[in-house]
Amino acid sequence: MCVAVLTALSLSVLGSTLADKHGVVKVQVDSDAILPCSSSTKENLVFKVFDWIKENDIQRDVFFYQSGVTSTGAEKFKGRVSYFTDELKNGNASIIIRNAKIEDSGNYTCVFPRLVPEKRFHVELVVEPVLKDRYGKIEGASPEPHMKIVKLPEDRMQLQCVVRGAFPKPEVEFQDSAGNVLPAEEPKVLESGQRYTVILIATVTKTDDFRCVAKQKEIHHETFAETYVSVRDKHVDVTGWFSGGVLLGVLLGVLLLAAFQALLVRTKRIKIHKGKFMSCININIMCRHQQNTSFHFSSSQIKDSLCLYLHS
Repeated sequence: MCVAVLTALSLSVLGSTLADKHGVVKVQVDSDAILPCSSSTKENLVFKVFDWIKENDIQRDVFFYQSGVTSTGAEKFKGRVSYFTDELKNGNASIIIRNAKIEDSGNYTCVFPRLVPEKRFHVELVVEPVLKDRYGKIEGASPEPHMKIVKLPEDRMQLQCVVRGAFPKPEVEFQDSAGNVLPAEEPKVLESGQRYTVILIATVTKTDDFRCVAKQKEIHHETFAETYVSVRDKHVDVTGWFSGGVLLGVLLGVLLLAAFQALLVRTKRIKIHKGKFMSCININIMCRHQQNTSFHFSSSQIKDSLCLYLHS
């Protein structure tokens, strides 16, 4: 849990009042805030009296201490305010407000009523809102959006997002994995029984993780749904085309060779000799062969001969 601490306050004496220069403590909602109050003399406060109040608030009593006896005044602070027991001997009367709420923001005063002269310390508390999923905890907080993917022509995908049952009306947007907001169509808003349904549509052309985010800033609520979209790359798959081309070339080569052989046989320009293991087609000269299934040619014979090996 986060705790925000204000650095040492600059104090000055104004008449009979010891005041600060209005230091500010900033915390996020639901975190803990420390409101500092410490005498410059570091006087032991164990058997003293100090009182914390919130200015301009009907429930102004925050915390009261008197010689080890403590009490919390306003109902809204009960169970949420404590002090530093071990620091009293060092003149530290700071308090902690746990689980700070937006309505805790305001000006606080730490008073030492029985000191002469009376001493006061002033500090301002600012509780900043945080957007988070509050569905089921706050009335009107929208549930998780519903996302749908629709395939479009020309390697495009359409994202559809529906947010239902929200009040107040949510802001809805698409984001990519880097958190960039995507351009989208004008949202369609339907209202029924003080509940809003928002439909948002966007078109994407790249592979990525996409989110549909719904925000209701008035109640500090945010929720989202996420989906993965795969879009085919526009470049041509050269490897596949090349493999197919090679196979087609081989087939065409075989057919052309067979046609060429048939033409030579028909015009009686070749003789076909069939051996025990294979056949050899000779052009103008005969191929030398052995008893084995292989043939041997000299360089001059290769220039004048074409042999086809055919298993018998």
